[in-house]
Amino acid sequence: KGADAATWKACGQECIDGVFYAFVSRNTYGGQSGDALMRQTAVNSSLIKSTDRGLTWARSAEDNYTQPMWPGARFGAPFFVHYGQNGGAVTRDNADKYVYASSTNGFWNDGDNYILGRVERKGLSALSSGDWSYYAGGDGERDGSWSKLITDAKPILSAPAHCGQGPICFVPALDLYLMIAWYNTEKLTKWFEPTRMQYDFYQAEHPWGRWALVNSFDDSFLSAGHMYGPSVCARFQERTGASQVEVSMFTSGCPFKDVPSGLYKMWEIPLILRTEPAPSSFEIAGDDSRVAYEGTWHGGDDRLTALNPHTRYTNSSGAAAEVEFYGTGVMVIAEKGPEFGAVDVYLDGQNKASLDLHTENFPRISSAQVFFAGGLDGSKQHSVRVVNKSDAYTAVQTFRVLV
Repeated sequence: KGADAATWKACGQECIDGVFYAFVSRNTYGGQSGDALMRQTAVNSSLIKSTDRGLTWARSAEDNYTQPMWPGARFGAPFFVHYGQNGGAVTRDNADKYVYASSTNGFWNDGDNYILGRVERKGLSALSSGDWSYYAGGDGERDGSWSKLITDAKPILSAPAHCGQGPICFVPALDLYLMIAWYNTEKLTKWFEPTRMQYDFYQAEHPWGRWALVNSFDDSFLSAGHMYGPSVCARFQERTGASQVEVSMFTSGCPFKDVPSGLYKMWEIPLILRTEPAPSSFEIAGDDSRVAYEGTWHGGDDRLTALNPHTRYTNSSGAAAEVEFYGTGVMVIAEKGPEFGAVDVYLDGQNKASLDLHTENFPRISSAQVFFAGGLDGSKQHSVRVVNKSDAYTAVQTFRVLV
């Protein structure tokens, strides 16, 4: 810590040729910099390395504090572009020759744009900002599109107050780059207590762009707390169909209470990336008259339906919800949480799954796909049935039918 109560924060990390690298920067928390949006500033960044798996690091903390490699805010929150261990054996975009890193304009949360820097891979270990150059526009394959002057850097993406710091990740199965820009949807009034967090997903054919918005979602599916700091992992990527790839997104949460049920921990959330539009579907909500209920079920405006007013819930063992449909597939969308228990799911009268909807040390989650069956004959009528197995709660929100 410095006398001004600034803290050091590690930004992006990478392992290349057996050496661990990390960016660090000085951070001051919202409001202390006088920023109207109560953003956390990130300035005076440096690159450090470790040859003993993180036990010791060079440069020294004193050097980083008194002589930062990148003084100021323009490269204040850098993250490596992730290709996988040792660059993932990727040769496109000169990834075997250069190491790339992107940065916001000096904010941890709600920055305004990103720029891109690069350094020759063989020169990375020198830890010299003078070896770096910055994308200045045009075809990034051409050396003339890069400048040694950071003042020449051209934003690869501009979205005022919508650019939280985070990495770009290459997805080999799609031959595309993915980036998540995250931000508070409303102005903060107290650090760090957002109203709602938004994740915007962008894709591009090259790390310098052109970046296109492909999807977006918020964290309203959580009953308490919020998500921040997402990162798509270069590992654990798997093609799960002819037109889709599953990747892992890691993210953290707030408020920052050091208790088992708090959200200040790392989560892994699976993401499905599709190369074709998702199949057409329609929903049969929990309060739809087409859903047949057996036993005691409840609804209405109370704490168990606050996340989704169409929810119907029960804590009666043996209570069931069933719907008949014509379609090629069906999903059961339900809630998960500390007060929920186990259910059996039947498809066309056959028990297809026994599911545990209980979570430990985690808030309630709304709109979770807990069951999926595909490849059905769309010309025939089918049925899906959810049966509560105990006196713990079960909450059915929606049946989504693929046509």
